[in-house]
Amino acid sequence: MLERKPLKSQFVITFILIVISSIIATIATYYAGYVIYTKIEYKKVYPANYYEKKIPDIEGYIRKEGVILLNESEKQLLEKIIPSEGILFQVMDENGNMIYGTDYKKLLNGKENLYSKVNTTIRIDGRYTRIIPVFDSQGKISGAVSLSYTLTPHYPSISDKIMLVPLFILIVFSPFIYIVIFTLFFSKKFAANIGKPVNTLIDASRKIKEKDLDFSIDYYADNELGRLCEAFNEMKNELKKSLSQWKAEQERQEMVQALAHDLKTPLSVIQGYVESLLEGNYVDTQKTQKYLQVIKDNANKGTNFIREMLYAADLEMSGAELNIAPVDIYSFLMQKKESYEMMTKNKKIDFKVDVTYRNQAEITCPIDVVKLERILDNIVSNSICNTPENGTITINADITCDNICFKVCDTGRGFSSKNLSNLFKKFYRGDESRSSKDGHAGLGLYIAKRLVEMHGGSIVAFNAKHGGACIKFDLHFLK
Repeated sequence: MLERKPLKSQFVITFILIVISSIIATIATYYAGYVIYTKIEYKKVYPANYYEKKIPDIEGYIRKEGVILLNESEKQLLEKIIPSEGILFQVMDENGNMIYGTDYKKLLNGKENLYSKVNTTIRIDGRYTRIIPVFDSQGKISGAVSLSYTLTPHYPSISDKIMLVPLFILIVFSPFIYIVIFTLFFSKKFAANIGKPVNTLIDASRKIKEKDLDFSIDYYADNELGRLCEAFNEMKNELKKSLSQWKAEQERQEMVQALAHDLKTPLSVIQGYVESLLEGNYVDTQKTQKYLQVIKDNANKGTNFIREMLYAADLEMSGAELNIAPVDIYSFLMQKKESYEMMTKNKKIDFKVDVTYRNQAEITCPIDVVKLERILDNIVSNSICNTPENGTITINADITCDNICFKVCDTGRGFSSKNLSNLFKKFYRGDESRSSKDGHAGLGLYIAKRLVEMHGGSIVAFNAKHGGACIKFDLHFLK
């Protein structure tokens, strides 16, 4: 195809197509004009020499009538045989002075000028003028008659002229018109052939500017633009590879920094209490027991940090597999309700569970219950941290024949606009400092989001109309 050829070849072929198309169209137009002319000749248009051909007959009549035509009273005789629409005439005496006629120009000056011009055709102001001598009975020149005409097509009526003249002008100038038309047509196609890959490259550049590298340039041709698109694709792929490596390195550094920062507090606490135990001579076993319990709690906190990071890394690297099994959602949620109430007995948080079955949904749902438990635990843990004493946390489950939708809402202070934008990002903890007093490393909701997506679902956070924060997610039933 033309657009796949080199640009130089495209230009040359386009030029040749313009010339050939213009020539073919011109030949066709001229032929059509010839056919039209032969059809209307002597009907709607007279040829250029139409009146010139009548001159010999008129000249013969003038020679036959002779000097009688020099009398003005004989004017009607000439007017009858001379077509006034194409020929002007002038009857003059032997000195070249006008006697009568329809041509009022001064044509000849004196007798000598008359004698020198008789029986000749002269051109005056774009018209051809035939000077015909008039002889008396003795053979002397007594005067002359001039017949003036033009060598242009003549039209019997004004309406024919108005219609045919523009048509013939159009036919005559049709080569130039066709050159313009075909130049516009083929140049537009030529520009489109160039414009498609160029626009594709512009769009690709815009996507790179927006940091979107998930695209490909689907233009392949053995020409300059094809090679440019291929080079652009290679550049994009290398950039994507470099960006992935850079992102992985950034995440690794961020994970190391987060781990070091979050382990610093529990390790410092452990170190402090261990030093106190080593330096002191405690006989009070109750105090010793208290110190050891603090050491154990902080060791568990550090272990949990590491476990969460390893689990998040495992999801990213290998993408844990789903173990689908039928689960009674209502029974499962009631068990979780009891567990959450035990966790929050000091804050006296009220947990409510509501399960709705729609569209003849079955009681058991095919999902990965271990991952569902992890999702709920991470979301509810976040709600517990932000719900005041005597508050309420509601868990709703809406079950259909092909998916289940959960909504977890609390009566806390709700999400800020910043939280809503960053809630599911890795290591985001909702405050500027990375304080670890709440015991999490900012991975809980990030892990929940990854597990929801593994089930083909989506997760979203929003604030309830009457206050409090809500997180809604859906899991698709995978067979």
